[in-house]
Amino acid sequence: MALSADFTRPSRGLNNKRTETFSIRTSSTLYIGSLAAFTTIGRVQAAAAATGLRPAGVVEEIYNESGALISAATGNAAGTVRARIAWGHEVYVAIRTAARTFINLGKNVFIADDENVTDTTAAGTAAVRVNIGSLTEINSAKTFGWLALRVYGDTNAV
Repeated sequence: MALSADFTRPSRGLNNKRTETFSIRTSSTLYIGSLAAFTTIGRVQAAAAATGLRPAGVVEEIYNESGALISAATGNAAGTVRARIAWGHEVYVAIRTAARTFINLGKNVFIADDENVTDTTAAGTAAVRVNIGSLTEINSAKTFGWLALRVYGDTNAV
């Protein structure tokens, strides 16, 4: 289920963490703690299994037009509402039912929405699969796990 409010997402392995600030896609609402994806024009939005998206990371902070920290926000046409995105570390994520197996440890997983990850079959067709990272640990109930956030392009080099 997608986020509908800010979420304090646990993280670890912060020595490799990198951050950058990006404009939020026009009319797109982002929450702190959301998994985020880049659009084709380089803005960020809530992550989703959709064509034309590339993984960005997790939203850590959101700034309004004046540069003040705010909670959830909706992007504007001017691109002055921005989100600080972090990647390169591990975050705790919800795992969709299809991917709830220990055999997926160490394997790449895909964005289901801005809160969940899933496996290849539940992520839809190849055109909408957005690779976000690999599972490094799964809890005993197999409902949550640690995700090593990676940055992948939307196509492979040839």
